[in-house]
Amino acid sequence: MVNNAENSCETVSPENEKYDPVQPRKASGKAPVLVEIICERVHCVLYDYAINTVDMIVDVFGDMIDIQTVIRQGNRENAQRFLDLCSRAGKMLPVPTILIDGDVAFTSVPHPNELEAAIKAVLVRKGFLQK
Repeated sequence: MVNNAENSCETVSPENEKYDPVQPRKASGKAPVLVEIICERVHCVLYDYAINTVDMIVDVFGDMIDIQTVIRQGNRENAQRFLDLCSRAGKMLPVPTILIDGDVAFTSVPHPNELEAAIKAVLVRKGFLQK
């Protein structure tokens, strides 16, 4: 007889150690820089990894950046945004791709320091930060 609890993929954690899964992000449109993360679907490993990397540096910039997820297997709006970004890039973009102001910045999850430097460069170029 197979013990289903032992063979389950679900982790068993005490109630106080459980966490909320990372949620999709919708940009407010109020920040000077838009960071978009293309993912296949919500809660895939690459999505969580990319979002967590962005979250590691978001406090550095505060309200100067907006975060938007573009979920390829999401709703019609997400699918259209994905196709628009691919058209702009001139190719199909891989998962995960991180874009800054609609331009491809990374086609894999970067180190948080690399992402921070890329965002800072855009903010400097736009005059929101000094070198």
